[in-house]
Amino acid sequence: MELEMKLTQNQVLSPQMELSVRILQMDSLRLVEYLKEVMLENPVIELVEPPQKDDRAQMALRKLEWLESQTRNEKENTGYYDEDDDLSLERVVAAPEGTTLVDYLMAQLRAAELPEDLTQAVRFLIGCLNENGYLTSGLEELEKESGLEQSLLEQALAVVQRFEPAGVGARDLAECLCLQLGPEETLARKLACSGLEEIARNRLCQLARRLEEPLESVQQAVERIRRLNPKPGSAYSQAHLPSYITPDVVVTSFGDRYNVMLCEFGYPQVRLSQSYLKMARESTDQEVVDYIGNKARQVEWIQKCIENRNRTLLAISKAIVKRQERFFRYGPRYLNVLRMRDVAEMVEMHESTVSRAVRDKYLQCSHGVYPLRYFFVKGVEREDGRDTSSHYIKTRIRELVEGEDKTAPLSDQKITDLLKQADIAISRRTVAKYREELQIPKSSDRAAR
Repeated sequence: MELEMKLTQNQVLSPQMELSVRILQMDSLRLVEYLKEVMLENPVIELVEPPQKDDRAQMALRKLEWLESQTRNEKENTGYYDEDDDLSLERVVAAPEGTTLVDYLMAQLRAAELPEDLTQAVRFLIGCLNENGYLTSGLEELEKESGLEQSLLEQALAVVQRFEPAGVGARDLAECLCLQLGPEETLARKLACSGLEEIARNRLCQLARRLEEPLESVQQAVERIRRLNPKPGSAYSQAHLPSYITPDVVVTSFGDRYNVMLCEFGYPQVRLSQSYLKMARESTDQEVVDYIGNKARQVEWIQKCIENRNRTLLAISKAIVKRQERFFRYGPRYLNVLRMRDVAEMVEMHESTVSRAVRDKYLQCSHGVYPLRYFFVKGVEREDGRDTSSHYIKTRIRELVEGEDKTAPLSDQKITDLLKQADIAISRRTVAKYREELQIPKSSDRAAR
């Protein structure tokens, strides 16, 4: 054992710099929450609420007049949805505020005016539904659990299956789909009951032969099935209401020029309380003066941090717009290769600062609402040594698959050859990787047999 002295240098963030980094990473919603927390423990801070709804609407209208000429992009401007859900807007409608699936079904039960014993059975079955609206337990099992007769439970289940949303109370996917189909849609009902696996594998020709139906009729019935909601209770089963994205940056176009603006109405303005400042000037108690002075300095630092956040975010957004001008002019297909270090060099900041600034931030333009990270696109080195946007290559692969002959779908090698003809020389392995990321089945599973 021995005793020795060693001198080392460590970089430690001061509390002020740590706060600056935290505020830089906050989106508008989190910034509002943070300011409200500060207000609870700092009496010197005052929050000036953003303009009221009417004023905000007028301000937004002035800034977003260009949207009126962008009605063709209305569908893209509806927002972002969970990537794990394969449900379109026409199949999922958000529940009224504070309404759960059980609440909604119970309201319909109260309006139905059923006999007491049947009402009791329906109430029991409603409580047995899972979050997607399915009844996963068998009636025999439920009979033992509830003490109700199975015949009564069958009547109750028929009542539940007549309730909205259509498909609720189903015991499996096939029954759920059939409950949403009309009695006249006989072919679609047949397919829902016995052809879901073949539909999943796109074996429509095989289905048509087995059912002795024209291929065109089968295709129409399949399209009808695909528009149904396989999870009728999903709109009501969420623990929280769907949140709407508030963009942090808005990009507008005026001719050939793009204007980048911060959404100033997303969070309240911070200012010092004049009454407390007056108290500090008039007080003879040094403790009071020191206390108010410390709290006032905290507020001033928060103001500087927010100003720095906005200045940094605006500079980075302008750099993104400059480098991705083809995207804003022509659409998502024309994203260029862009790395964070490229933007960091343009705005003369560290790459980590750029990463923190774009975290959880959104940009709204004529093509929709996008996370700022969306505009940072990895490049794929082609066989000729040039870089191509991975986003662009994926778009081309999707277009090729959508336009293929369904009776002879394109193999990965054929897609590779077609891309090469379009001056996009990449390996077959890369094509297979991107196809899987796009959730496109292999050619053997896409074939309409």
